[in-house]
Amino acid sequence: MTYILGLTGGIGMGKTTISNFLQTLDFKILDADVIARQVVEPATLGLAKLKKTFGSQIIQADQTLDRAKLGKIVFNDPKKLAQLNQIMQPLIRAEYEKQLALAEQKGDKVVVIDAALLFENGYADHCDAVINVEVPKALQLKRIIERDHLSEEAALERIASQMSAEKRRNLATITVDSSGTVEETQAQVIKWLKINNLIEN
Repeated sequence: MTYILGLTGGIGMGKTTISNFLQTLDFKILDADVIARQVVEPATLGLAKLKKTFGSQIIQADQTLDRAKLGKIVFNDPKKLAQLNQIMQPLIRAEYEKQLALAEQKGDKVVVIDAALLFENGYADHCDAVINVEVPKALQLKRIIERDHLSEEAALERIASQMSAEKRRNLATITVDSSGTVEETQAQVIKWLKINNLIEN
């Protein structure tokens, strides 16, 4: 039986660091961001649907999606953002299910569903357990401002648009604090994986 492990965390919380670490353990990673890009590659049904809904101005000369242009269209328009989600979510879910079925057929021991919106989009329902990655809000804010070159106001808007840290913590199986060193963060994950017999002691 394949063990399905959810991995989530708000923007700037350090989820990618954990995901990269889990990959070194030979766990199969299904990354929501990667899948979201795969379903809108040139000549896909996803890209055709986006073009039909948002117009050909979102397609670049090389037939790839102009993410910046699409972002500008949907970012300040809740109705258009909802349209984008209606197109994208079923495509992402179908691709997830396809990749998950392939991993199970192959006999992968652990599959990690890596998604910021794990709870919001219902992926946690398929998971045997969920790791939530978290840091104090002040550190989260500092990381986002430095990484994405945003103003404090813009960074706070991004945080506010996601599920609250408290709610995510309450829904998760375990919450890992990633405010220390990479090694300290990994140690928490290793301890939990060993307790649950997902890696050798």
